[in-house]
Amino acid sequence: MNMTELSDDTIFEIIEKEPMVFVDFYASWCGACRVAAPMFSRVAEEEGVKIYKIDVEKNPKIKELIELPGLPSVGCFKNGEPQDLVNVTKEEAFRQFIQSMKA
Repeated sequence: MNMTELSDDTIFEIIEKEPMVFVDFYASWCGACRVAAPMFSRVAEEEGVKIYKIDVEKNPKIKELIELPGLPSVGCFKNGEPQDLVNVTKEEAFRQFIQSMKA
């Protein structure tokens, strides 16, 4: 599954429309982000959840609303509300995060 790219203009529409969504916050210059992205996509598909991505350098509005602990970070939103945010690159930690948000 390829992750759909969001922007400052589209992220809130998706977050509010979907009952539960995960967002990969990344930057194009971030090597760890490029390495982790395929794993995020694969694990999300295996876990049956939707994941999107947004380049925080090209979309600065989101950084004004969400404090990112580092890159890459993945946030979970349920019914338009932020639930939790995790800074991970390891598959096991990401899978545990998804499962905890689904519980």
